[in-house]
Amino acid sequence: MPRLPQLLAALSLTLALGTPARADDIVHQRLPTDDYATARIALDDAIIDEGLRVASVSNFGAMLTRTDADVHHGAAVYRHAEVFAFCSVQVAARLVRETAENIALCPLTIGLYQLGAGEDTRIHLVYRPPAGHSPGAEAGRALLARIGQRVRENFPAGR
Repeated sequence: MPRLPQLLAALSLTLALGTPARADDIVHQRLPTDDYATARIALDDAIIDEGLRVASVSNFGAMLTRTDADVHHGAAVYRHAEVFAFCSVQVAARLVRETAENIALCPLTIGLYQLGAGEDTRIHLVYRPPAGHSPGAEAGRALLARIGQRVRENFPAGR
C-alpha cells in the first residue's frame, strides 16, 4: 500500500499532460501533380485567401541534408520538404480562451513535400489538426481543411 500515493501521483501527472499526438492524427493529401513550385505557390495563396500570412517557412528537407554529415542520420527522404507556419487570430484567441495551454497549438503548420528520386513524385500536403471537440479546435480544423481544399482545387485530377 505505500506505493499507492506514488501510483496516484503518476496517474494524475499522466492525465494532466494529456496524450501525445499520434501519426494517425495527421491529415495527408496527395496532390495530382509533381510540380513542387506550383504546389508551393498554391499553398501560399490558399493561406493568403484566408486573410492570413505565412509567418515562416522551415526548409525541413534542407535541414536534414545539411545535418547528415554531422549526425549521420541518413534521412535523405525528400526532394523538397517545407513546413509553413501561420496564425489565425480568431482561431488562436478562441483556443487560448478555452485553456491557456492551447498556446502550444499556435502557430498552425502545414507541411508540403515531394519524396526523393525513384519514389512517388507527386506532391504531398500534411497537417495535424487541433485535437478535441471544443469550438476553437473545430475552428482550427475547419481552417486547415479549407486551406487544403483550396490547394487541391488548383490541381484537378486528369489535368
